[in-house]
Formats: sequence, C-alpha cells, structure tokens
Amino acid sequence: MTESETKEHVESEDRRSFMKKGALATGALALGLGSAGSASAQGRNVLVYTYDYHPNVEFRVVNSLEKSTTVRLLEKPGGGNVSEISQPDNYNGYIIRYLLGGGGGGQGQITTFMFAEGVSLSQGDTRRFSGSASVFSSTLNLLSTNLEGSGGGGMTTTSSGNSSSS
Repeated sequence: MTESETKEHVESEDRRSFMKKGALATGALALGLGSAGSASAQGRNVLVYTYDYHPNVEFRVVNSLEKSTTVRLLEKPGGGNVSEISQPDNYNGYIIRYLLGGGGGGQGQITTFMFAEGVSLSQGDTRRFSGSASVFSSTLNLLSTNLEGSGGGGMTTTSSGNSSSS
C-alpha cells in the first residue's frame, strides 16, 4: 500500500468507528435509555448488546461461552479493561437465541451473547429480558437489564440443585 492508500484506509476506519458510535448513541436515546455508565451487573442484572436487546421476548440459552471468549468480548477492542468491568473473568457468557416464531426452521430467530455475574444458566433454559434497561458500557455497546422467567414471573435462575430426569 502506498502512503496515500494507507492514510485513506485509516481515515475510512476512523469514520466507520465514529459513525457506529453515533448510531449507537442515537439508538440508545431513541430507546429512552439515559447514560448510566456506572451501573453494576451484580446478582440479577445481565448484560446484552444494545442492538440485540429485545425486552419481553423469550429466548433460549443455546450454550455457555468459554471463559477466554467471555473475557475477550468484555474487553476493549485491541485489549484492556473498560472502566465499568475491572474483572471480566468474573462474568459468565452465554449464547442465546430469541424465539420469535417461524417454527423450528431457523426463521425469525436472532442469536447473540449475554453476560452475567452471579447468575448461572444451563443449556435449554428459557428467559426474557425485562422492559427496563440502562446503558452499562458505551465503549462495549452493552446494556444492563434484568432477567425474567419465561412464564412472565419474576427473576429465576437455575442452580446446581435443580432436578433432572434420568
């Protein structure tokens, strides 16, 4: 690459990054989410990407993420901690899939990640995000919200003492 091409490439990436941040900020404001950068994800709070937050829509836990993957996803791009998360290894990461209908053929489904500290979920568990959320980290584009049981009740988590069929 020539120096001119390199400069254009860097400027293009900077512009894209700027545009993404602007779009996310606009989206957060449109959702009515104020800035709450110091929110904490303790106990019943979970983290989800802003663009994958669908309140009151049932989702299923597909699988858990490896700890190293969870840590990488909760760090700044290129490495390093964000101010809101000093110990990303304290979080459990999950792959979740929204159940939007369309049968089992994969239509109408959104798959994304969710992160939780002090919440343990198992493959196949179904939950929903509450209707209220706040911006947790604008750097990582994460919202903080609560989990609700799939039956529309309050917060439920699975523990190691759950019964299983043998």
